[in-house]
Amino acid sequence: MTVPNVVREHPDPAAARRQRRMVERGALVVIGYGAFAVQAEWNVATEWERHIARTRAAHERAPETAVSHASAVVLHRLPWILPVPDRVTLTDPRRTTTQRTRHVDKVPGAGRRVRTAVVDGLVVTDVPETAIDVLLRYDRGRALAVADAAVRRGVEQSDLQEMLTRRLPVRAHRRARQVLGLASGLSESAGESVTHLVMHDVGCPPPVQQQVFNDASGLIGRVDFWLPDQGLVVEFDGLAKYRDPDLRDGRSADEVVIAEKLREDRLRALPQVRGVIRPIWRDVVPGGRFPAMLADAGVPVRRGLRVTPEW
Repeated sequence: MTVPNVVREHPDPAAARRQRRMVERGALVVIGYGAFAVQAEWNVATEWERHIARTRAAHERAPETAVSHASAVVLHRLPWILPVPDRVTLTDPRRTTTQRTRHVDKVPGAGRRVRTAVVDGLVVTDVPETAIDVLLRYDRGRALAVADAAVRRGVEQSDLQEMLTRRLPVRAHRRARQVLGLASGLSESAGESVTHLVMHDVGCPPPVQQQVFNDASGLIGRVDFWLPDQGLVVEFDGLAKYRDPDLRDGRSADEVVIAEKLREDRLRALPQVRGVIRPIWRDVVPGGRFPAMLADAGVPVRRGLRVTPEW
């Protein structure tokens, strides 16, 4: 990961004017109040790398705050459903109301103990605190993806439930508790977390996650979801496995496609497997086809129910 360097506005007025002229010429890009990045570095940076640079610029101006919410997700390298927000989120221990500017959202932290860690030299809400912040501010899909990742990193689900109780009255967090109840840590990507959430929402029987299958030739592999009563394998088919060289393990995209096809053929040949479905992002997002795909495969779901816009 190559994060663009933060260039601070020069204290000398003449030098500051030169920087503004560089912005006008396209040599520098404004990334925060009194902060720039070199345009050439910015152009090759990913959304995540750009957000880290924005976060560093914002936190350096407000060191008494803690990087939080989606910005903490990025710094902790937790899964997030794109896009990454343009504004940085900081929790301010002195504030009781939210302050929103062009580059930063400062959310209130007064009256509560905010758990923090240091990541890349910045004070950031720790992973459990970040998971609860996301749960209370964002949609259920993003919330479950982050909670799953937190549990996968060793955070106890019961600890998250206890933290939630301290943040909200019991009667106010039924929705949030439901999301945490699904956080097993077994979903290995945001796409798998959202797939699991949709299966729950449409009344699908609770699936077995990361079921291992073997045949006479040996290990076939783990599948994302297994519904034994229906004999159905559900594999979320994220495109990253084909596009990201780091995930292809030295293979070409075509070789990955062929390997996936051979793996699926071996799964379908098992006597207990009666079907394999492979939803992609457009199937599991609001309005997607995944509920219909499950129903067509013989899974008892609430017919006619579409994925809700709120996830």
